[in-house]
Parts: sequence; structure tokens; C-alpha cells
Amino acid sequence: MAFTTFDELVTEVIKWSHRDDLDLLVPDFITLAENAMYANEVQILNVRSMGTVSTALTASKYLSLPANFESMRSARLELDNASELQYQAPEQLRRQSTTGQPLYYSIVGDEIEFNRTPDSSYTIELQYFRRATPLTSANQTNEILTKYPSIYLFGALTALYAHAQDTEEEQKYTLKFIGAIKGANKADKRGRYGSAPAMGLEGCIV
Repeated sequence: MAFTTFDELVTEVIKWSHRDDLDLLVPDFITLAENAMYANEVQILNVRSMGTVSTALTASKYLSLPANFESMRSARLELDNASELQYQAPEQLRRQSTTGQPLYYSIVGDEIEFNRTPDSSYTIELQYFRRATPLTSANQTNEILTKYPSIYLFGALTALYAHAQDTEEEQKYTLKFIGAIKGANKADKRGRYGSAPAMGLEGCIV
């Protein structure tokens, strides 16, 4: 699949679908494909190019999530001895009315909430997964399109056939789309950990 830009992807979607009457809607189908990459009922995209690290200085109980945030890997306070913050679900967060060093955090809406208001300014290091910058006519490419173009193509075709109410073709391309995501995740995991078998409890191979 020799396409690496938004414009080339639009052309490929039209070519594969044989539906040049829907050309004006293809950018919308691409956006829907991007949303489905990170939110579907089977398997979401989770590759290492999505991982990143950022820091923020805060003295507030609330901190805005970074742009394109998808999921958290870890959060810690940058102190002489780095202090890992423990995640708790919003309904379980041990909220305290006194100020002090935060120990726990949760994610509520578009913000990180700490269990207490910091007693001074703290630098927070966040390791998290982010979504790739969305494709548009102004942003012609990103790392997902470059490395895994079939995810975009099959995702956009799934959205196109859903719009066209062609259930058979929609189901066919849904399977291809999910298969492309699974393939990307598997290849990425193999690249990170090699072919060594995973070890279970008490050294059992799983």
C-alpha cells in the first residue's frame, strides 16, 4: 500500500470503494476511523509510538491532561527520591481536605485530580499514551499512517459502508480493520520484547 499522506489516503478510499459520489465525505470517514482506532469493543491501538513523557509544574489539586491524551502509564513527583503517585478510580480516590504532598490521583473528565491540594509547587512527570495527531488536509501524515496505513484504509472503508448502509461490506472491512490493529499491536509487542516466552507465576511459561 504505497500511500503515506492524507490526500493519497482519500484517493485510495475512493479507489477501493468504487464510490466517487462520496468523495466529499471521505475526510469524515477518516476521522471516524481515527476515533475507532482508540475506542472499539474488540481491540484498541496501542503501539510504542503513542508513548510519550511530559512534565508540568502545579500547585493545584487539578491538572489538565496533555493534548491528545489517551491513557496513563504512570505519574510521579520529581523529588530527590522520585515519588510514584498511585492511581485510584474517581469513586475511590482518598480525598483529603488538608494540604500536603499528593499520594494518589485519578482522572476525571479532562483533568488529573490529586487526593489533596499540594502544599507547594510540584513538578509532575507523566508517562502516557497519546493519540496521533489527526490527519487533515493541513496535517498530511502522522506516525500511524506512515507505519500502519491499512488501519486507516480499512477503518475509513468501514465508516464509508456504514454510511452507505451496506452491511455486508461494512462487516467485511470491520474485520480487516480490527485485524490490522491486532497485527500492529502484535508486531509492536514483538519489537519491544522479542520472541522470548512470557513467564507466568512460579516461572511457568504462558
